[in-house]
Amino acid sequence: EIDFPSVTARKCHSIKRSKVLLDGLGTDGEVRFSSTELHGGNYHLVGADLRNLNEVASKLRESEVNFDLPTLFLAECVLVYIESTSVSNLLAWIMSRFSSSMFINYEQVNMCDRFGEIMLENLRARGCPLSGVDACRSLETQTNRFTSTNWDGAKAWTMVDIYNAIDPCERHRIEKIELLDEQELLTQLFQHYCICVAWKGHVFNSIALSDYDD
Repeated sequence: EIDFPSVTARKCHSIKRSKVLLDGLGTDGEVRFSSTELHGGNYHLVGADLRNLNEVASKLRESEVNFDLPTLFLAECVLVYIESTSVSNLLAWIMSRFSSSMFINYEQVNMCDRFGEIMLENLRARGCPLSGVDACRSLETQTNRFTSTNWDGAKAWTMVDIYNAIDPCERHRIEKIELLDEQELLTQLFQHYCICVAWKGHVFNSIALSDYDD
């Protein structure tokens, strides 16, 4: 897990103080802490700036990451906060450094309509400018972010698509738990978030994502 050192420091502090979280590491071996990092079993929490690829590479090596094994990357509203050039450099580096990889990215989409503009205005007012929002104009710009850096392929779906693909009984159960009575607002929100999946290498190329188009 990679985040800014200021963030990982708070996470390390919380994990140190919680037996539940420490037990969740699931290791009988030594858990090594520093002020900003944790190394224990199969979990490594490191502080790094994703715009600094030399630093990222160094932290991954310290965590004994095997670049030759199939690797899954998960990002939740991360890339949108990074300048587009730096994101392209990061994705190109991952593509070239890992022999087989899949990247699952969750973040904003369709940010050019009025609803999206209001979202952006609210975030700016809170001091959260989205430096990489250019890639969030559409599903196509989301996938282009990967294909333009030579990934083998990419697909993206709005959260409306994802939500509608869930079994109706399960959707009903979730809606009862969350008391989702503002369906119109929920749909608007889901139209402005997406999941984009990109892949590289023979291991992940065999996954038939086209099966999920409907």
